[in-house]
Amino acid sequence: MKNLIFILIILSALFTSCEDPIEVTLIEADPLLVVDAWLNNIDETQVIKLTSSQPYFDNTPATGVTNADITVTRGDGEVFLFTHTDNGTYTNTLEPSTTIGEIGDSFTLNISVDSKQYAATTTLNRTAPIDSIRQEFRENEVFGDNGIYCELMSRDPVGLGDTYWIKTYKNGEYLNRPSELNIAYDAGFDSGGEVDGFIFITPIRELINSFSDDLLPEPYVSGDDIRVEVHSLSEDNFFYMETFRDQLINSQNGIFAEPLSNTKGIVEHTNGDENVLGTFNVAAISVIDYTVQ
Repeated sequence: MKNLIFILIILSALFTSCEDPIEVTLIEADPLLVVDAWLNNIDETQVIKLTSSQPYFDNTPATGVTNADITVTRGDGEVFLFTHTDNGTYTNTLEPSTTIGEIGDSFTLNISVDSKQYAATTTLNRTAPIDSIRQEFRENEVFGDNGIYCELMSRDPVGLGDTYWIKTYKNGEYLNRPSELNIAYDAGFDSGGEVDGFIFITPIRELINSFSDDLLPEPYVSGDDIRVEVHSLSEDNFFYMETFRDQLINSQNGIFAEPLSNTKGIVEHTNGDENVLGTFNVAAISVIDYTVQ
């Protein structure tokens, strides 16, 4: 009995010592430009956001870059001027019933800030048409509760190399947990899947269901509204999003997580060698709205 008590005391001391806070000192670095330039072919105001990077443990809102000149030039020479509106947000309001471009158009982003020049080029690729959203009631789920689960029915067009970002909104709220970030290469997860021209594979179809804090799928209830958007990506931006997702998910691995690093997109500092964060993409979008029965 005395030996057991001694062992328990030792274990208690070990576990207590593991809970001691560790002070981490990070090397301070100069702020970098962060470009959030996700445009699309929808008849709506186009938005580009510029901010400055900040220290890892700084949880305050990022500081907007307010003194930039921004243009986006289509391949045929049409220039779209983006005007600053508020705290690093730049907008371009298109003429009624017009869009920024068509499938196959190329675009060049140019940014000028304090004599520094930044640029990126991308192409508006096709997206996958959406057929429907399917629902079913499931019982005795191994992971998750009994209830209504939904899946997206969409087929990747024939032809290798189509890439997508699939965004889901539940009752108007974007599902933005790391585990809910849904991207696809053709109809699968990556370029080696050899699933060109197929309906999206099951895990991608079912990532339109939300997840709980415990990373378990949550059922819908009758009356829930679902909006799913399939955004086309350039291949470079697919790999950017893949790295970004892996970084976010990696942060959930506790003591086994690998060190995080900044994810670099396709924007370059053209008159210097400064790293630039964020990226530039022009998407075609297919959309479906559905009310759970």
